[in-house]
Amino acid sequence: MKTLKLGIIGYGFMGQWHNNHAGTMDEVEIMAVCDTDPEQLAKVPDGVSCYSDYHDLLSDGHVEWVMISVPNHLHRQIAIDAANAKKNIIVEKPCALNVEEFDEMYAAAKENGVLFTVDQNRRWDRDYSMVKKALEEERLGNVFMVKSSLYGVFGRMHDWHEYREYGGGMLYDWGVHLIDPMLDLIPGKITQVCADMKSAVNREVDDYFRILLYFENGLATEIELGTFLLGKMPRFYVAGDKGTMVVEEIKAENGAVYRAGEFRKALPETVKNLDAGPTRTFSTKAEDVVYTEELPVIHRKHNDWNDFFRNIVGVLNGTEELAVKPEQVRRVLQVMEAARTSAQLRRSVDFE
Repeated sequence: MKTLKLGIIGYGFMGQWHNNHAGTMDEVEIMAVCDTDPEQLAKVPDGVSCYSDYHDLLSDGHVEWVMISVPNHLHRQIAIDAANAKKNIIVEKPCALNVEEFDEMYAAAKENGVLFTVDQNRRWDRDYSMVKKALEEERLGNVFMVKSSLYGVFGRMHDWHEYREYGGGMLYDWGVHLIDPMLDLIPGKITQVCADMKSAVNREVDDYFRILLYFENGLATEIELGTFLLGKMPRFYVAGDKGTMVVEEIKAENGAVYRAGEFRKALPETVKNLDAGPTRTFSTKAEDVVYTEELPVIHRKHNDWNDFFRNIVGVLNGTEELAVKPEQVRRVLQVMEAARTSAQLRRSVDFE
């Protein structure tokens, strides 16, 4: 069986994460690491080649794949140089700062006959896996609403993420993590994108966004994130005509599927006068007609993202195709660009 012989370019947080996790797999061999900071290179395990110039790593004949985990604005040139060095390429998200950069990177990969993918590891998260399973099995009936949310309280961005010229901001940082699974989850064309973006507590970069995606099949989805939203909302809220599914957090240890019995028969025959005013539709209490079921069973540990690398090993051995395809990566970047345009114009924009 062929193994993934990997060189890591950029040995900061994510570079070390990949070494400490993928590097424990029998199917992956960490051959070399590159970083411009000697203190980071001092953390590299014995037996792994170290370089301070990524061109030297690209000249290492033992390296067949490179993981590019440097700040966002450096992805493009390193990926092009890696392709020209005939190395297969994995890029940390976001792959590029825009679609134009991505096209240049992918063109270089195709010209040199190397494989190209992006570490969209959130496709293997427990919360998303549960939602995907529920939709595939039609547990909620005809789904009419999907909301994906992530709320933080710290507020400020950190390190290079707080500077625009380095590709900082939350749309680049976590927006990709929320958009990519949504596009993987919902088939079909997107007709419109409508977005709002703000710099609530950071001076240069966005720290809040809300993106509405309108699909050709009639489904509308919502993605919302903020770094300074102090009241927590569910990670996923999915509604269909046979039930509602709530997943409270990424670890997906809390939540439920909610169903109603003969809910139409539960309506009172006449209007009721309640504190909220006269109503029939909202007069029935949820506890009188709604019951709960457990979330779908997912045999996956939180933050076990090594299936991303297992997929690549499967590609090397001819048993799988790439899970994260370049065309999918490009579409995510297109949505991000459309969201920025929509936020600037303060109106929806046509898409696809």
